[in-house]
Amino acid sequence: MAITILIVDDDKLLVDKLEETVNWSKIGIDMVFTANNIRQAQKLLEEYPIEMLLCDIDMPQGNGLELLEWIRYKKLDIECAFLSSYANFAYAQMALKLSSREYLLKPISNTDLEIALLRLVEIVKEKQQKTKAQENTEQKEKKLWEDLLIQCMQEEYWIEQAKKKYDDPEEKFCLIQLRVLEIPSKEYYKKEISLENFVIENVTTEFFETRGRRVEAIVHASDLEWAIVLRNVIRNAGDEEKLEEWRKCLSGAVPARFCTYMGKPVTLEEIPKSRDKLEEIEKYAVPDETGILYEDRWYFVEREYQKPSWKTYLAEMEQTDSVQQVRKSLQGYITQRRAAGGMRKDFTVRFIGELVQTVYGYLKDRGIAFEQIFEREEFEHRRREACLSVVGSREFIEYLFAVLEGQKKSETHSDNVVDQLKKYIEQNLGEDLSRPVLAGKVFLSEDYVSKLFMKTTGMSLPNYIAERRIERAKEYLRTSSLPISKIAMEVGYGNFSYFSKTFRELVGCTPNEYRSRQK
Repeated sequence: MAITILIVDDDKLLVDKLEETVNWSKIGIDMVFTANNIRQAQKLLEEYPIEMLLCDIDMPQGNGLELLEWIRYKKLDIECAFLSSYANFAYAQMALKLSSREYLLKPISNTDLEIALLRLVEIVKEKQQKTKAQENTEQKEKKLWEDLLIQCMQEEYWIEQAKKKYDDPEEKFCLIQLRVLEIPSKEYYKKEISLENFVIENVTTEFFETRGRRVEAIVHASDLEWAIVLRNVIRNAGDEEKLEEWRKCLSGAVPARFCTYMGKPVTLEEIPKSRDKLEEIEKYAVPDETGILYEDRWYFVEREYQKPSWKTYLAEMEQTDSVQQVRKSLQGYITQRRAAGGMRKDFTVRFIGELVQTVYGYLKDRGIAFEQIFEREEFEHRRREACLSVVGSREFIEYLFAVLEGQKKSETHSDNVVDQLKKYIEQNLGEDLSRPVLAGKVFLSEDYVSKLFMKTTGMSLPNYIAERRIERAKEYLRTSSLPISKIAMEVGYGNFSYFSKTFRELVGCTPNEYRSRQK
């Protein structure tokens, strides 16, 4: 393992001399950083892994003792040696209190300095070896659980290996499966999944261990799934509240919806069966609003799918002015299914598929293209989530019927879509006029609105909005004494530079020049 050192001294000549003349490779130091004041040193310590510090004490912008105190406060594992011109007992006493290994006096020969630094190098190497040994032990322990939970090692052989590590055959373990109930985009996979894994492991370990529970292993089973093994588990009152609190901690740290499959306390020999039961629950059960499913409370029940009366619902949607009664009926259906023994995943997938086909039929009968009112990407994302949880199903129903209700109301409006958009834009030039906002006002999809506006006016929505905003700005410049920055805000430009640039492009001069010409 590489060892790095940071030399901190306001005497630049001394720093350069030490960097060039000390035989660093001979004493086992691979890289030398230098700084001439405390601020530079702190920046380097925050940016790079540094194992050793050689530091002066008296410097103009803060002394070396303050730097070491900052290092201890930040809990940086760094071995320190002071190199000072003063044989000051108070300094030496403070250095010892802050766990400095050496207090050396200037001037010092390279030989004596190398001997002192070599002592620090040996300490660093010993710590590195211990850290490596600990990491190897942790990796072996983790691999034991990975062999069972990911590699699916033969149960008898895994139990035999596990018993070699764990002496007490009656010791209880608890297996928890954690799953993200969202399917991110490919970009999300590339950018976020490694960070998400790091955060989940840290939040989980800290949560359980600060509450007296030992986390034996956290296995990243797949991009969206983790297995947590708790050791020496005893069921206590309040465990359910703690589990819900843990899920809230995770949701606060990672912007996602989680489901927890909670195993019961079991011995090593029972762990494979607990794993199989949790996998069965994940395969068939749809989590409810709590997002927690328990191994000892769930049993597979063979029952028939209760098909909703889709034809009746479709007729009701077509014959009434509102689709809200059908929405309520579908939410009631979910409530009934839950009361009858919970939602099964295969039934939920079927239910959502039939719901989507009913909506397709309703739109087709009215001569409305699906893409005219729904954004395809958002629709598919919500549809996938709807199949994973009761909350997702309820939210999908609300989303579908909000769009359908809005579209139905828009049909009764006397103005056409483009006129509605122009009117709204004119009345709200200082507000958010993004595509999602405008599309929502006329209950149509963003792409459809953009294409329709371009086809009707020969101008894109962004260009039209920019023209109207600049026209309003010109009016303010002619008729008011408002500061130009205030005018920019009034017409929807939070960035003054961008406002000036757009104004010049459309008018041919700056706002100041335009105002001057009006006088």
